[in-house]
Amino acid sequence: MKVVIERANLSGSDDGLLQRVATAYLNGNEYRVLVPARATGSALDWLGQCSVRQPSPDSFGSEIVITEAMAEHVVNVVREDLKRMKREQNRPERMNSDSRYNDALICLQGHVLECSGGKFKREEHCATCGSACIDECPRCNAPIRGMETMPVVLQYTRPSFCYACGRAYPWMEEHLNTQRELLYHIEKLTQDERNELWPLLQYVTSNPNSDLSPAKRKLIDIKLGKAGGAAKDALLTLIAKYAAEMSKP
Repeated sequence: MKVVIERANLSGSDDGLLQRVATAYLNGNEYRVLVPARATGSALDWLGQCSVRQPSPDSFGSEIVITEAMAEHVVNVVREDLKRMKREQNRPERMNSDSRYNDALICLQGHVLECSGGKFKREEHCATCGSACIDECPRCNAPIRGMETMPVVLQYTRPSFCYACGRAYPWMEEHLNTQRELLYHIEKLTQDERNELWPLLQYVTSNPNSDLSPAKRKLIDIKLGKAGGAAKDALLTLIAKYAAEMSKP
């Protein structure tokens, strides 16, 4: 099926006429995807209210409404094309020009399914843990960087934060949230001590292979010296476990 996207961004229609988002062609047939006149913003957000139609062979200017399986198929193909366009728009210009990175597909728990340029099916589920997989930042939709297309070292380190918006990816966000919760359950620490420890924990978790991480981990051990209990032990175990995981080739 060939798809021509005509309006990826909608501005509404003053004349009350439906807005044509795309035209699809299959086996010599033309299918038009239309959304309400009031629709504004991204066409992706309006596909749930779209109508699929064909030009009527019997009456010039009139259309036949297409329903059920064919309409669903057309809308799904148009949706994928719109998503692809949005992804390309969210790529920094330097990535478009030199194609430096492959896209990566990673599950919400952090298992890497693809990172070296192989084909993958978007929205898969992880065979290791069953979690949904993503290939773009959930916040800004920038693609997740995989390996470089011309790598010097054939080793991939899963990213923890989005290069475009700086927010933590789901696998990193989960670790940080768990660590913060454990930290604030250590009763022998004052609020000021917790606030002082939190940036150290964030750094060590985010940069386990950094030259500064051993020193910062030592500071954490010292500052947690007076604290005891299960929360402290669980926190230290979690830091060590995550650091070991991130250090794997």
